[in-house]
Formats: sequence, C-alpha cells, structure tokens
Amino acid sequence: MTTSPPPLRVDRISKRYQAKHGTVHALNDLSFEIRAGRSMAIVGESGCGKTTAAYCIAGLQPVDGGTVYLAGEDFSGASRSQQKRLRRDFGIVFQNPLSALNPRMRIWQNVAEPLRVHEPDMVVSNRRQLAESMLERVGLGRQHLQAFPGELSGGQLQRVVLARALILNPKLVILDEPTSALDVSIQAQVLNLLQELRDTLALSYLFITHNLALVEVLTDDVMVMYAGSVVESGPADVVFAKPRHPYTRELIQSIPDTSPGKQKVFRLIDVNPVQQFSGGGCAFRQRCMNAGADCSEVVPRLELQAHAVACLYPIS
Repeated sequence: MTTSPPPLRVDRISKRYQAKHGTVHALNDLSFEIRAGRSMAIVGESGCGKTTAAYCIAGLQPVDGGTVYLAGEDFSGASRSQQKRLRRDFGIVFQNPLSALNPRMRIWQNVAEPLRVHEPDMVVSNRRQLAESMLERVGLGRQHLQAFPGELSGGQLQRVVLARALILNPKLVILDEPTSALDVSIQAQVLNLLQELRDTLALSYLFITHNLALVEVLTDDVMVMYAGSVVESGPADVVFAKPRHPYTRELIQSIPDTSPGKQKVFRLIDVNPVQQFSGGGCAFRQRCMNAGADCSEVVPRLELQAHAVACLYPIS
C-alpha cells in the first residue's frame, strides 16, 4: 500500500540577514512535517522567526539553505513555472486582511483572483459563481459580492481572505496571526469557522501565532521558537500540560486565567527574542533560571523524539 507524501515537509531550512553588528540567524535548520488532516502551530514572541518561516515556506522569501516540499515535490528549488503549479497546493492568510486585498477590486474579484491566475481559460461568470459559493461557505452573502474591501469590517475581511485561500481547494492553509487584528467576540467566530472548515474539507493548517489559546483549540502539534530556532516541539496537549523548556513554561505562564473569581497576573518578559547573531551558546541563557556555565558555550540540539526539547537543563 502506497502512502501519500505529507502536504508539507520542511527540511533544515535556514535564513540569514546581514545587520550592522553581524549576521542575524532568522531561521536555524528548521525541520518539521504536517501530515494530511493534521494542524501545527509555530509559536513564540515577536521577533522569534515564526513569520520569516511562513514567508520562506510560502516562497515569498528565498531560503539560504534547506528544502520545502509540497506533497513530496521540491518547492523551494523549483523553477518559476513549477512553483506556480505547486502554489495550487496551499492557500495563505496574511495577518492584515485589508492590506492583503486589492482595494480597487470588488470582493468577488479578490476571492476569484487565484482562479484568474491558475485557470486563465475559465470564463468570468464561472469564476464569479465559484467565488460566490466560497463566500457563502465562510458565512458571507450575496450582498457582499460587489462591495470593496474598505466597506467591510475586520471580521468580514478575514472571512474574505480565507475564502480566497480556499478557492483552489488546497489541502494546506498557512495562517499568519489570523485573529490578531480582531476583537474577542469576532476571534471566537473565526476560530469556530476554521474548525468547521478543517473538519468538513479535511484541511491541514499551519498557524503562525503568539495566541496560545488558538493553539489549544485548533492544533494537533506545536513548535516553540526562540531566536530563530525550535526549542520545543510535540503534541500540543502534551507540551501545554508538561512543558520541558524554560521558555515554553514562560509562554504558558503568560496566558491569562479568565476563570470566574480568578485574576492571573501576567509575567512580563523583559528581553525581546531577537534572532541571535552569529556566535555560540544557548540564545536563551541570559534570561533562563536554569542556565549553567556550559550554556554559554554549547548550542543545545533538538532531540529526535515525539516530545522534543533543545535544552541542556530541561524541566523534569
């Protein structure tokens, strides 16, 4: 029996930038895979490299090393025409939906744009019909078809970009902070919609987020990034229940407790997780309660196991 390749496999991709004080390692040998029907989140504070990862995976930024495979095919090393063909295999939802849409195109035209690019022989009426059907699927009606992006609310715009991401029937959707610009009530609606679409369409999601509540609800697996590297990974419920890296524990402790009668104080994290410049040692050592003398000399490696941690002194 032949096993289909996973919708996404990332093999040791790296990304570096030259800065005033040296080379910034935005991504360090990032590797993972998302199997069909499963969802993964990359989490961490701003500056940890998670959005860079999304852009490199989607081909919006070139990688300096490593390979991105879509359904078993090399995407990062493909020619432009091959990349265009492979782009059908995934959709992407950007953080700011308004900036991701053409303000001069009507809503149905924005949603149908991937069809215009990938199905140039399709007649306009068919493209519009498919766009209308997909907009209905995400909870928007015919009254929104002729509107312009500037006339819709934030929650409606998020549904529009989701409809556009799904219009080519991909099996993988990459979502970069999909709820960060929405108020709490609209966030709940979008999360419910994402859950419903995942179940009915057998989608795989890759979430880029700092919203750990979203991770708990919608993902099977989680990778925690700090300074361009993965410091912990595993099943989301296991990582949340028993974090092994001190940084993961910090992130989880920063989740507010909204239970009645409880008021949890945020533990503010006072050092930004900027991607480390070239050099040795653990990038987290300066803010780690568990750090030892060798942490300034040895770069911890991620273990090869289901619940993996890159730490010389993991939490037991």
